Amino acid sequence: MRRRVLPALLLTLLLCGCAARTPADTQTSPPPEESAPAAEYDFAVLPVRKDSIRTLYSQEGYEVRKITPYEGDYLVEYGDENDPDFSLLAWVFGQTGRRVQLAGMSQFTAYEITGPGEVHYTTTGQDAGTPWNGLPQEATVRVLGDETGKLVPEWTDVETSYETVWLDPAQPLFIGATEEGPVYAQRYEQLYDARIDADGLSFSFIPNGDSMEKFQSFFLAATSIPGFSTAFDPEGRMFTIRLYNTCLESGGVGSEADEWIGEGVYPEDLYPYSFPAGSLGRDSHFLKDVTVAQDGEDVVVSAVLTDRAWRFTVETSNLGRDNIPSFRIVFREYDWEMDGEA
Repeated sequence: MRRRVLPALLLTLLLCGCAARTPADTQTSPPPEESAPAAEYDFAVLPVRKDSIRTLYSQEGYEVRKITPYEGDYLVEYGDENDPDFSLLAWVFGQTGRRVQLAGMSQFTAYEITGPGEVHYTTTGQDAGTPWNGLPQEATVRVLGDETGKLVPEWTDVETSYETVWLDPAQPLFIGATEEGPVYAQRYEQLYDARIDADGLSFSFIPNGDSMEKFQSFFLAATSIPGFSTAFDPEGRMFTIRLYNTCLESGGVGSEADEWIGEGVYPEDLYPYSFPAGSLGRDSHFLKDVTVAQDGEDVVVSAVLTDRAWRFTVETSNLGRDNIPSFRIVFREYDWEMDGEA
């Protein structure tokens, strides 16, 4: 009987000894600390703090210009210290260190956080990559996914919704090259068509046909509208559009252009081409007395704005397999919901 009892007794003692151990005796991992090492993203220690944001971006060669905390996360404005006029925006998740760039290098006039990972911003329209000034932009950008990653792997990080920017006619607008150079200053265009629309004016363009040099300047990078500016005289309500390096009449290249660009790009016997100077036709809801004229190397379009022409915007497009750039000046009436008290 003792041979059978002894193993049972030893088993009972072992079980009692295990039960007598405290929770501290069985713990195999250290207690959690306030900061833990980052596993996937770029910050060495989590959660992310302002000083670590400045350190990381500095190591990458950027200057941090503003950090805005939001519910444990951060909106970071940063850029090149040698280019103070342009900035980038990024959303940094505090718990994981995930960084999401929200917008390209831009001249921001204002921005604000409108929700978790969501920012509304406006820009001047100045392009940081090329000396080009475009229409001011207003947009809302949202981070896709959460602090751990994207909604869809290998897909885009953000979703951007652009809003129409409406300008006061009295506010001068310039779209075009901001520096003299062969690509921008020496691009020559021919007015192909101009007409009065129900809500504004539309224009389209083809290459200047006076010489192969001018014809080829149209295709230096890709076809685009000519640089232009607007001006407004409040006394007579005269609205003026100046189309730079644009002509009403050109011609002479003939078949030489087809040999260079290929047949069928433009209609046969297009050159010489002429668009008549003078009136564009009857008045419209927003415009009166619209005329077109050549002024040196530019084309000038003048119109009297009716009292209904409260704000305007610019829409661009391209026709003829991207060989006939076009744009529209679109007007709208006063809207108290959009514009508030007049």
